[in-house]
Amino acid sequence: MQAYEVYRLYMALKLHFTTESYDITVTKGAVKSSESAFLKRRDVFLFRKLAKKFVARQEIINYFVANFAAGDKNGGIFSADSDDIYEKWKGRQDRLSYMFANDINRLLIEAEKAEQDPFVSVNNQHPIIIKMLLGNKISLETVIILDKLLDFRYNVTTELLNDFIWNDLNLLIIKYRPFVRIDRTKFFELWNKEKGQVVC
Repeated sequence: MQAYEVYRLYMALKLHFTTESYDITVTKGAVKSSESAFLKRRDVFLFRKLAKKFVARQEIINYFVANFAAGDKNGGIFSADSDDIYEKWKGRQDRLSYMFANDINRLLIEAEKAEQDPFVSVNNQHPIIIKMLLGNKISLETVIILDKLLDFRYNVTTELLNDFIWNDLNLLIIKYRPFVRIDRTKFFELWNKEKGQVVC
């Protein structure tokens, strides 16, 4: 890949993850930029380095997505931890169904202990699923998969309308959601299986 191509992908993904109005699934990555303006940037060398490191277009997309999803507003280009974050992200993708099953088992056990629905806010507190995500006890991917299956976010947003932590997290969920691709039937079966085991 050319450094300018990497830069355009980076700009599109940065806009997608950091602004409410830009949706890469709609714009298909279109951004206003010119190669001449790009070449005047002080950080051109970073994009040249990434262009040499990642041959395939999808690889560089995954690298940026992994870092944006981890909360890095610059997509990892200035971070010493970006490669580690990317490797961990790849690991999660490789074992997504296994991780999901383990996460929902933990979630359901926690909900049973608390005698609460894990997706419902009680007394304007974060629901159990969000508390567990914020405590790094379940993954962001699991939360997104469960939202794809159960569509729980709407109720949480209604309950926590003025909660800035939830609002930031909700935006991240919305932005990362298109990149978490699943076989809906398979994951729904996993959800029902784990739910049945915990209830029994």
